[in-house]
Amino acid sequence: MSNPYGYEGQQPLYAPPRANPIPAMATLFTLAFLMLVGGGFSLYVVLADDPPAREPLAPSRTQEAAVPPNTPPATPAADPASQPPAATGNVLMSDNGTGNKTTAQFTVDASWQIHYTYDCSANPIGTGHVAITIKSGTQTIANPISELGTKTDKTTPQTTPGTFTLEITSIGCTWTVEAIDTP
Repeated sequence: MSNPYGYEGQQPLYAPPRANPIPAMATLFTLAFLMLVGGGFSLYVVLADDPPAREPLAPSRTQEAAVPPNTPPATPAADPASQPPAATGNVLMSDNGTGNKTTAQFTVDASWQIHYTYDCSANPIGTGHVAITIKSGTQTIANPISELGTKTDKTTPQTTPGTFTLEITSIGCTWTVEAIDTP
């Protein structure tokens, strides 16, 4: 018998020696620490350093400006639906406020406008939301206005006749609204 532990072919009762896991774990923790410290230091340098002064680029000699420098910038043609109302309309309802509100009832024929303004510049984030819903009793007729912005003064034409209220929903803005009968 060549095997001192028992029968031939029988495995010994103990496993072969294992590698010591401590050096591997120490290496991993060391690398993690260095990455954390190095990354944290890099972040500190990025946040703490003043940005380098930027020098203006020298003008290219091979390119010419497409628009002469004294030309005023072109303004797009204004949408007629967003222009303030003509002075000939009859104001049927006028209201203003902040936050949410339902206006008084008004009756219109098939040609009228909603003139509205809002100013959200006092909002801490500088912008706000204004929505106007046309309602007849509890029934929603239309949602013609829902805007995010800082400030506006617009008019939206309407073509539905009836007796309505306007439901204004405003987040962070002061607003005015008018229902104007147009000839």
